[in-house]
Amino acid sequence: MENHPLMESTDPLWFCLQTQPKHEKLAAQFLRSQAGLEVFSPVLRFQRVTATGKKWFEEALFPGYIFGRFPYRTHYRLVASSMGVSRIIGFGGQPSVVAEEVIGELRHFVRDNEVIEIVPDVVPGDEVTVLDGPFKGLRAVVTRVMPAKERVAVLLDLLGTQREVEVMLDRVVPGKVHPLAGRSVARTD
Repeated sequence: MENHPLMESTDPLWFCLQTQPKHEKLAAQFLRSQAGLEVFSPVLRFQRVTATGKKWFEEALFPGYIFGRFPYRTHYRLVASSMGVSRIIGFGGQPSVVAEEVIGELRHFVRDNEVIEIVPDVVPGDEVTVLDGPFKGLRAVVTRVMPAKERVAVLLDLLGTQREVEVMLDRVVPGKVHPLAGRSVARTD
């Protein structure tokens, strides 16, 4: 195999690195602190309902992959053998460079802190499930959203009559859109 100009380059370039399963954070942290490299490892932060209520979770935007910027010729061995890193992505025996523009666009999307927080929005007409309190487990339709109070008004069917009650926003989990709301399930906003 003959040497490719990229393999001899001492210019720092962006590369995609495959990590060991669920080791994106460890690999990124190691490359930043121990190797002193610039690393881009975007993370999604979202809430998920568990048996004990809603909890925040974080996972990699690109599971199993992070991006590192380094001069290939002088750092490829260090990077490839770093904690949490499986290999440098390449094709045909050559490492693949990720364009600066691609990383720039990703960074613009994620902002500076590399965390994308996904907050489920609840709007009037959405069907929700109440997580706790006297109405725990009941499904209801959102009639009003009161963001300043962090509450929603929901319409509940209680003993054959419909009642509007206010519930803390973090005590409901969105379900499907109510059929009478006049919206499709897939929102694009």
